[in-house]
Formats: sequence, structure tokens, C-alpha cells
Amino acid sequence: MEIFSSAENIPSINTDLHEILKDASSCCEYTSYVDEHGETRVKIECLVNEEEKERVWDLLSFKHKRDCALFAEPSEIRGYKPKDLPVTS
Repeated sequence: MEIFSSAENIPSINTDLHEILKDASSCCEYTSYVDEHGETRVKIECLVNEEEKERVWDLLSFKHKRDCALFAEPSEIRGYKPKDLPVTS
């Protein structure tokens, strides 16, 4: 899943991710960039299984709905290509 937010909201979102996900430090990747309005924004991309995704989505959207944009899957439409996921059996 992807989370886009302004830089000032990241500490709160990061804290919540660590409370929700046991291994948030290893499953989430943070990328900062400057948007077209000159604001520093952060994209958080987390690799979570389907069961976790629903729980994370519910909790983050409840608490941070006004602070960030949540997407269930990475999208090329937003300018980012989904990363190749390792094949697991």
C-alpha cells in the first residue's frame, strides 16, 4: 500500500505504523520529494499481506484521513511503478 503525506505528518503516521505493523521498520520504505507547489511530501510504500492491508487501511484512514492519501496498491498513474515483489511459495 502507499501513503502520501506532507513531511510534518510523518512522525505521527510512522508511530502508528509501528504500532499496527510488527515489522514496520523492514516492510515500509520512505521517499521524500518536493511537489509542484514546493511542499516537501513523503511517500511511504509498505509491503503487507491482504489481512494486514485491511486492518492498516481501516486504522490509518480513521486516524489520518485528512492528513494523508492512502492507496491500496502502488500505481503508475501517480508517477510510481510498482516494485517487483519477490516470489514466495
